[in-house]
Amino acid sequence: MCRMPSSLLVLGGIFATGLLGVATPASAQLQISGQADLIAKAGTDRLGLNRNFRGDGSFNEMRVRLFARRWITEHIGVFAEFLFDIDAQPRLQGAYLVLNELGDLEWLNARIGLAPPLIGNFGLRSTYFNTNPLTGVPMVWQHRTTLDLEGTASNEDLVARKASNQRALPMLYETCWNIQWEILGEIGRFEYSLGVTPGSLSNPLTSRGDDGIQVLARVGIEPTLGFRIGASAAVGPYIGRAQSARDTPSSFPGSPTDYVQRLVGYDFEYSRGKVRIFSEAYWNSWEAPLVTELLKMWGGYAEARYDIAPGLFASARYGRLWFGDISATSDGLGERVKWDDEVWRWEAALGYRLIREILVKLDWQHTEFVTGGNAALNLLALQLSAVF
Repeated sequence: MCRMPSSLLVLGGIFATGLLGVATPASAQLQISGQADLIAKAGTDRLGLNRNFRGDGSFNEMRVRLFARRWITEHIGVFAEFLFDIDAQPRLQGAYLVLNELGDLEWLNARIGLAPPLIGNFGLRSTYFNTNPLTGVPMVWQHRTTLDLEGTASNEDLVARKASNQRALPMLYETCWNIQWEILGEIGRFEYSLGVTPGSLSNPLTSRGDDGIQVLARVGIEPTLGFRIGASAAVGPYIGRAQSARDTPSSFPGSPTDYVQRLVGYDFEYSRGKVRIFSEAYWNSWEAPLVTELLKMWGGYAEARYDIAPGLFASARYGRLWFGDISATSDGLGERVKWDDEVWRWEAALGYRLIREILVKLDWQHTEFVTGGNAALNLLALQLSAVF
């Protein structure tokens, strides 16, 4: 998943040329920065709930991110992010072009390239230094469900996958950015974003261009300073042609692009004095070719940060996931069961900034399954983050 296609390598070369050009005085605007994270942890994540498809995750022992940006003109900028993780191959995480004030309209801007998802607020704020006051990622942006990537699972398969903890697609996947064409801007207190990508939010198929188009949108308002609220929606196919062709049964009806993921939700942000609060919640569904019902899922979280003293803060996040019912058998006559186990998570942290460039966090994460027989999971982590 999230392999680097040849077209993206060409795109990366174009962005590198834009970033590193030295023929004009604008090259003085090239800015390179980075962040290194080192983690020591106690406890086990035996179900891999914090891990991504590549094997990396928010609690990995070492991760380095490099950021490069250059404004070519007053209204044209090039941005790139490179990621080095001890448990995954180095990769180009993002590379996109920003075009501001198209047609001299202050409210009309564009972002084109491998860019963070425009849905909600976590995908955007996680791209910048230390905006996640905790170590873990909200479950709505990472927790993988029993739904497979190929669309070949039946009712019985989902029940079996749940019993054996086989997991694949999440509701939202922030760690693999997608090729995105986006227009965005602000009109007074209102803000908007509208974009198209291949694939879907749960399965960003950046290695293929024939897997259908996803449409995403977000609108928001800032009624007063420090208070923002927004609504998001997306619809797009989540089964890739190349994926389903490996093992598609003859009974697979229609084309993989006929089956879509639909998502709607809200995001909330409040900041006043020493307090910052974030929240997101989503309703999500997938159409599965061999499952008799629509696969429904709800999830959300609330997060708060409080500055105790200069350089010292406390933070906490509570998240919860719910799943709809399906028949245990494909004939629709079996007992009604949850198609995945419901789960909630508390995470809390104390952070202290030793100096401006170095932050230390002590983080505790507790995950419990509301349904199913899995025992609770606990992780304790000490994280050192340094920016340069």
